[in-house]
Amino acid sequence: MRVLMFGWEFPPFNSGGLGVACEGLLRGLTAEGADVTFVLPRTVPVETAAGRLVFADEGIVEDGAVTALAAKTLLSPYLSATLYSSLRAKFGAGFSNDLFEEVARYALRAESIAAKESFDVIHAHDWLSFPAALEAKRISGKPLVVHVHATEYDRTGNLSPDGRIVEIERAGLEAADRIIAVSEFTRRKIVDAYGVSAQKIDVVHNAIDEPEPSLGRAVLDGLRASGKKIVLFVGRLTLQKGPDYFVRAAHKVSLLCPEAVFVVVGSGEMQRRMIEDAANLGIADRMLFTGFLRDRELARVYRAADVFVMPSVSEPFGITCLESLAHGVPAVISRQSGVAEAVGHCLKTDFWDVDDMAAKILSVLRYRALAADMADNGRKESGRFTWQIAAKKCLETYRKAAEKAKEVLLKEV
Repeated sequence: MRVLMFGWEFPPFNSGGLGVACEGLLRGLTAEGADVTFVLPRTVPVETAAGRLVFADEGIVEDGAVTALAAKTLLSPYLSATLYSSLRAKFGAGFSNDLFEEVARYALRAESIAAKESFDVIHAHDWLSFPAALEAKRISGKPLVVHVHATEYDRTGNLSPDGRIVEIERAGLEAADRIIAVSEFTRRKIVDAYGVSAQKIDVVHNAIDEPEPSLGRAVLDGLRASGKKIVLFVGRLTLQKGPDYFVRAAHKVSLLCPEAVFVVVGSGEMQRRMIEDAANLGIADRMLFTGFLRDRELARVYRAADVFVMPSVSEPFGITCLESLAHGVPAVISRQSGVAEAVGHCLKTDFWDVDDMAAKILSVLRYRALAADMADNGRKESGRFTWQIAAKKCLETYRKAAEKAKEVLLKEV
């Protein structure tokens, strides 16, 4: 199976879980024998032992080597139009005037890429890549699979979605021969928000890689040695991820557990508000902001944590939950997430119920037997989620898409 895949970011030039998922799927599909050409909008200095990378500004990566000049990129799947404009004004010589022009430029280049490449199916990740994939489908007539990692309703916490993005998502979903959703939670969102038939949608849960067995000294060992209990948040500091609810729960936990400290890993526009809220609640001295971490640095923080908290307002999946479980960290997660349907060995709460969230955090911190049981069973459960399993499900979706496209062609004839 030859796959032409369109994405918007790729590690280490990623700002969240979408890039991680794309890279994991690329490896999984390659391991399953698929021939994947992964297209990105801009050339960045990346390495991959799986598949082939093509850049819409002419760069190609084969065997881990970049064959075109790497450009600094402003692009991430979580940019708002406003943030894109501010970044372009500061750093973006050579970039389009706004985010939607950048998406259109990508689609324009996709036309020529699709005309040159040989492939059996098109696979596009999230709205930023949908117009490019639609052009590839128009030029080639090949079946299209769109992969929804988050909708505009998720990214805005179901408040004030950008109508332009909604319409791009709608166009991609309607034109697709099959749709992949990262959870049943996301499938329901697509059906309810866009009126797409649930029969057209396949659920493929995200996955993780097995953690390295030894990572050396944990970066927060000093806190643990002094008797502190580490409560961990990992994610973008945006409305969707519920960081404000984390601060409010942290305040309640601190009243009953003075040894608790709250570590926030990530960056985003809500960081200032979190700092101000923590100061107003009198817990500023108990909160540590590390900024964005990846790979070994992030793994060491997981290893040091006593409990992980994911208070997301609308989380299509939630790879960070699986990461915490894989590192043996008990997790308290929002029921408003896809991963909540997929794992059982964690505590679940509604994102708005900070009293319940705090009570469950305290339960893990206070009761060693509960924490040990959650850590052991969670670690075992996380092993069920591999990129090769996800890739096998994607291959089945490709086959369904090809059958659907064939049926449509026969009807037209």
